[in-house]
Amino acid sequence: MSLYNKIFAHIYDPFMAAAERKVLGRWRRELIGPLQGKILEVGAGTGVNFPYYSKEAEVLAIDPSEEMLAFAKRKLERENFPARIEVQALGIGDASLDEQIAPHSLDAIVSTLVLCTIPDPKAAFERFHQWLKPDGKLLALEHIHGEKPLRRKVEQLLTPVWKVLAEGCHLNRDTDRYLREAGFRPLSEKYFHLGLRWYAAELQPMPGEA
Repeated sequence: MSLYNKIFAHIYDPFMAAAERKVLGRWRRELIGPLQGKILEVGAGTGVNFPYYSKEAEVLAIDPSEEMLAFAKRKLERENFPARIEVQALGIGDASLDEQIAPHSLDAIVSTLVLCTIPDPKAAFERFHQWLKPDGKLLALEHIHGEKPLRRKVEQLLTPVWKVLAEGCHLNRDTDRYLREAGFRPLSEKYFHLGLRWYAAELQPMPGEA
């Protein structure tokens, strides 16, 4: 474990606490609360989403950061969450996931504050199509590239430094557009501002994209 990764994991929840109370917690509840069945959570981090899953949810929560997952595991040990949750230290590109997840077997995939960090979003979206049922859902809560030219330019300039400071996070990703181009149809979507521009959406794979 690198010292920086340990520090980042320790400060993540306190750093995000105000945003969670003001806005993000409500969106997590709205997106995640209704989910049932077999679910993959990508980039589970410290387990911020765990309290929002219902008792009808069976969740495989993955994250490549063992430092972040250490906090998630402590929450599982300490709290009596309604859902059945299993935590594994894996990235979305890990081949072992194909051994655990049959094609078109997932009822939902949850991605919150993670598509900004995935090295190859296109490859991740292909796997999402591979694993989701035809009527399965992708739930996304992500900050995205700003609309105004000046903001976009600033985010573009800051991204190389921000990636180093924030575990690979990109400020300049048009994730909403990437998802549509990858064959995901929004069932509902909302844009809002919280320092950055944010995107909250419930999406479904379009037929023929798998």
